[in-house]
Amino acid sequence: MSGAFERLARSVLRHLGQDAFLLRGMTSTPCKVNVERGVQVMGQFDDAVFSRDVATLDARLGAKVGDELQHPMGNFVLDGLLQDNGYTMRFTLQPKVL
Repeated sequence: MSGAFERLARSVLRHLGQDAFLLRGMTSTPCKVNVERGVQVMGQFDDAVFSRDVATLDARLGAKVGDELQHPMGNFVLDGLLQDNGYTMRFTLQPKVL
């Protein structure tokens, strides 16, 4: 059954994602990424709600907090891991400051 979920996750990213590059050190990996603008994210203790940009990536990429993302919407740094379901990973994004 997990194979079906893995295929589903890849299919969704293939259709909804845009071409991007995941940068880790000197390594650049082409990938499909779905970036959502203005997602409402709860604070650590549910005491505040923040509006953040969120990226969804294939978990097989092994993305980590601090990696960079070159996307058509701009260059970003993966700021915080929101969710890892084993098939996709969701990260909050910070604009990359040059």
